[in-house]
Amino acid sequence: MINQYTLDRFEGLYAVLVDKGNEHNEMMVLKERLIAFAKEGDTLAIEFDSIGNLRHVEIIKSSNEEADIPEKELEGM
Repeated sequence: MINQYTLDRFEGLYAVLVDKGNEHNEMMVLKERLIAFAKEGDTLAIEFDSIGNLRHVEIIKSSNEEADIPEKELEGM
């Protein structure tokens, strides 16, 4: 199942994600999994494996609307 999150902020070693369907639901993942390609404000589609590890991450809406940068994805994290 793929869920949508907004990358809200980076805090220390973690990236704080906010669930697009429930803004009161925050989740923390290791910053090193996202910092190479995602920025604060990006909307991400994230698929988890059966034990909760990130399986697939895709930027579906970049926070940088003015730039003509192609959306990126990362598989098999």
